[in-house]
Amino acid sequence: MMLPSGETVLSVERYFVVHTNGEKLSRAGWTTDEARVMADHKWWSVNELRETGETVWPERLIEMLESSACRSEQARDGG
Repeated sequence: MMLPSGETVLSVERYFVVHTNGEKLSRAGWTTDEARVMADHKWWSVNELRETGETVWPERLIEMLESSACRSEQARDGG
């Protein structure tokens, strides 16, 4: 990944699926570096991700979400 400064970095990222009743987000608690490199943030539905013209990372996010949904259903069904 390349930072806005041109510095190349190797990062290890973890992603979490979150289900919520509200959509309010906050930048409270972000580090200076996080605030500098994150242009915006919001909750997205899978359909919104499919339809957007925006650049969304990771590139395989929809596939990751669908795979997670399948695993959740299997766990819920006892499988």
